[in-house]
Order: sequence, then structure tokens, then C-alpha cells
Amino acid sequence: MTAILVAMIIVLTIAAGIAGLVVFGMQGRGSQHVPKLTDQMSRVARHLNGEGQPPRSLTHSR
Repeated sequence: MTAILVAMIIVLTIAAGIAGLVVFGMQGRGSQHVPKLTDQMSRVARHLNGEGQPPRSLTHSR
């Protein structure tokens, strides 16, 4: 029973974190308060959509 309670708290915490990132990253209410986070989340969204360039450290062959 304790394991189920701990797992549910972890799942709800992750869901709340994702919802908060969406509010900041998608030009929501908090975009004026934390512009650096908004820019980072916009960059992440472009990468998840396949529109961003991969980091040079991943594409650079040695």
C-alpha cells in the first residue's frame, strides 16, 4: 500500500512539472516572468517537432 502511495505522488509530481513547463514554454502566462526558461522550452519544442538542428557535439565526428 505504501509503494502505491509513493508511486502516485511521484506520478502527480511529474505531471505537475510537465504542466508547468507547458505554461512557460508555449508562450503562456509566465513567459514575461521567466524569459530564459521560455526560450529554452521553445527550443526544446522545435527539437521535439523535428525542426531543430542537432547539437554539434552529437554530429561532430572525431
